[in-house]
Amino acid sequence: MSGKLNCSAESCVHNMSGLCSANTIFIEGNEARTSRSTDCKTFAQKGFINAVTNVVNSNVPGEIRQFVNQDEVVMSPSIKCEAVNCTYNVDQICGASNVAIYGPGAKSSNGTQCETFVE
Repeated sequence: MSGKLNCSAESCVHNMSGLCSANTIFIEGNEARTSRSTDCKTFAQKGFINAVTNVVNSNVPGEIRQFVNQDEVVMSPSIKCEAVNCTYNVDQICGASNVAIYGPGAKSSNGTQCETFVE
């Protein structure tokens, strides 16, 4: 995916004002037929320990570019996707130009889902 990712999982360590600061996210849902059967496995609840353990998956150059270009979205992770029934899944890579991850109030990846999923 080379488009924009919007995320409502505000309690995720990677969430920066609705954008995702992860370098790569992983969507699970091998047998999914709806978005409710998908999860963002990269979700990690905000906190010091998760911030330290997830630093290896941080998109630092993207974060810097986003800070400098606040009028447009320039930071988006690559998306690896196991939801093989999704029309946007191309060899387990998301091909959608815009992706929405839903997860307000999420405490784990089970509280998240890929709203862009279309069978």
